[in-house]
Amino acid sequence: MSENIYADSAGVPWEGREFEPNAWADDDGKSNPRLLELIKALHEGHARSESVVDELRNTRVLIPLLADLGESGVGPHGQTVDKSAELSIVTVETPDAQSGLPVFSSVEAMQRWNPKARPVPTAAVKAALAAAAEGNTRMILDPMAESEFVLRRPAITALAQGLKWVSPEEDERVLTAFGKLLDNLEPLMGWELSAGDPLCLLASAEIELTLKLPEGLDHETIDALLQKIANSMAESFEIAEYVDSIRVKLAAA
Repeated sequence: MSENIYADSAGVPWEGREFEPNAWADDDGKSNPRLLELIKALHEGHARSESVVDELRNTRVLIPLLADLGESGVGPHGQTVDKSAELSIVTVETPDAQSGLPVFSSVEAMQRWNPKARPVPTAAVKAALAAAAEGNTRMILDPMAESEFVLRRPAITALAQGLKWVSPEEDERVLTAFGKLLDNLEPLMGWELSAGDPLCLLASAEIELTLKLPEGLDHETIDALLQKIANSMAESFEIAEYVDSIRVKLAAA
């Protein structure tokens, strides 16, 4: 049987198909070296997480797809043809029970994670848009690798919208919101915010709120204070918008 030049090897006609230039045709599948340098510097205490997120704005990442073969059949030339095959974007459940989109800096990093995954190159900004659209509150770069870095919901939103992301313990909007809630709140003697997960590895809550209390308070007073603070935080737009999660720590003033 002669070859049909008007159809592909599966016998599907070429007519009606549209082809667009591949923006990543020259992509060698390697990591952005500057991005890896910043993540390494973050682990060594010489860089900030904001710098990593800023670099991601100019970085190509790879989204993994996994193929699920459906019905198969025989093509017009006797060859086995996949009648249906679904390519699915992979999402994972993170250690903090959130939905996460894994992305990779390189083909090598993806293959170490899952050799069967098929890389789809895209801008990190578009990956963040996809994660936000699908309700993923985590975007995990290079999971299980030395270069692993996790973006939480506020960072994903900022990256997707082209806005600068500031770690919440440094964000003036967040600090001002906490000040309104906690300053002059009796019997609280003071408070401070610090990074709860400085390496962005989901090791703890995003920030840690330390409440400084006078000695000798009974449990009922402390419980009432904590409940009042929790209610106030839940009503704050700035805290809800720019803070992913909070761990509260009590300390003596």
